[in-house]
Amino acid sequence: MQEVLKNKAGIAEAVNICLNRNVHFVAYRLPGEHETSLIIQKDPVIHAIGKLNDHLPEKGFLIAPFSREHNEAWLIKPDIILHDKVSVQQLEALESLPARGFEPDTGFPEDTGKAEYIRLIQDSIDQIRSGAFEKVVLSRVKSVKGNFRPKLAAIFHALCTSYPNAFVYLFCIKGQCWAGATPEPFICSHRNELKTVSLAGTRTFSEKDLEISQWNNKELQEQEYVTLHIEKILKNYNIKTYNKNGPYVARAGNLLHLRTDFTFSTDSVGNRLPSLIASLHPTPAVCGMSTGKAMDFIKNSEKHNREYYAGFLGPVGFSEMIRLYVNLRCLKVYDDRLVLYIGGGITHDSVAQEEWEETEMKSETLLSVLNQIR
Repeated sequence: MQEVLKNKAGIAEAVNICLNRNVHFVAYRLPGEHETSLIIQKDPVIHAIGKLNDHLPEKGFLIAPFSREHNEAWLIKPDIILHDKVSVQQLEALESLPARGFEPDTGFPEDTGKAEYIRLIQDSIDQIRSGAFEKVVLSRVKSVKGNFRPKLAAIFHALCTSYPNAFVYLFCIKGQCWAGATPEPFICSHRNELKTVSLAGTRTFSEKDLEISQWNNKELQEQEYVTLHIEKILKNYNIKTYNKNGPYVARAGNLLHLRTDFTFSTDSVGNRLPSLIASLHPTPAVCGMSTGKAMDFIKNSEKHNREYYAGFLGPVGFSEMIRLYVNLRCLKVYDDRLVLYIGGGITHDSVAQEEWEETEMKSETLLSVLNQIR
């Protein structure tokens, strides 16, 4: 009989072995579920995924960037799949995997200072008022100094505990590690239905703000832009029948968001799902309206490469399941620091100081967890 390590100890030890062996892996926990899954690729060569509008990978964990201009999409292949209860024999098998060597990523982005971010916000408001576009999402980076790599398993567990309704993950590919707890589904399947979400507008949790009547026009408009974008794409794909629920106030940890859910049949999409995914990304929730002009503004204004922040990721092909989430509330791991990626939507009615405060509020999703394990 195999000796089984109970609770989360087995997964944590398996994650630490994967980190020490430098193999490609991902640990993740789906929203509202208790089971943690660990997918490990034995092959040291991880292959980039081509255009996703042609086809989806058959099976594995998909990681797609915000923009394909400078970053590749990857698939971690499920050579080894572990769940909550891990045996000693399984851990010994992981220990026998050959250690990999990858060049450390030392080119971390510089922090975005308050004055710089407020200037960017004001520039974007000026562009919006001149008619260049209707909305843009500006991101910034914030670093936390320290060697957190030995604590990544603990960070992952703390994120799972703190945010039970988020999609929580930790992945490492080619020596680069990211972790996050995102509240936003991108596109998910359930039986014969597909679901996508319009999520925008953020406030710190309070009981009174659970009522949508308490939210202002700027927040409601920001969410409506995303909703209209999704409805336009569904119309372009001739998806005439869908259920729309919202907008309503949804809680994500210590934050509240405005949310609208869309569900439609898989039959209405057929074999066009890869193309639909490519058309939906990036939504105005992470880019802006009009998308092309907003994207150009982002690339010309933000000093950092977003990489996998505001991209999407998740398991595909397991029992024909698709669970893809927008990569928000995330961080990248370096040898001597973590870099947090945070952002907010800017519209005609934005106030620069309030937008800065919103990003500070969002950063607490991760900072509160880091403070638990320091």
